[in-house]
This record gives sequence, C-alpha cells and structure tokens, in this order.
Amino acid sequence: DRIVARGHYTERAAAAVVRTIVEVVQLCHKHGVIHRDLKPENFLFANKKENSPLKAIDFGLSIFFKPGEKFSEIVGSP
Repeated sequence: DRIVARGHYTERAAAAVVRTIVEVVQLCHKHGVIHRDLKPENFLFANKKENSPLKAIDFGLSIFFKPGEKFSEIVGSP
C-alpha cells in the first residue's frame, strides 16, 4: 500500500527497494531457507519513515534446503 500511495519512484529509489529484496533472498538462502512465496504483499516496511527497512513476511511455505539440493514442486501464489 505504501509503495502505491507514494505514486512515483525514481529509478534510483526503485533500484534500492529491489536491491533490498534481493539481499533478503540472498540472506535466506545463506541460512538454508527458501521462502517459496515471494510477492510484493510479503514485504513490509518496518515503520512509516522514508528510510524504513524492508522486511520479508509470511514464511508459511518456506522450507530448509541443503546446498546442491534440487526442487521442482510448484508452490505459492498463482
């Protein structure tokens, strides 16, 4: 909702949000976790400040994995 309410993002601001999402996914994978339901609704800003951290939520479909393990099951939102 906050992203929509803001209306316009500069390319730099949008890149910062996307960078944070990629960093969150990278950190999850570093700890052996696959979220499996990444979508805008599963990221929230921690507070109302302009520089608020972005947080991943809803790990209900997440699983632990071992390096090299392969997955082919389709899960998450359509």
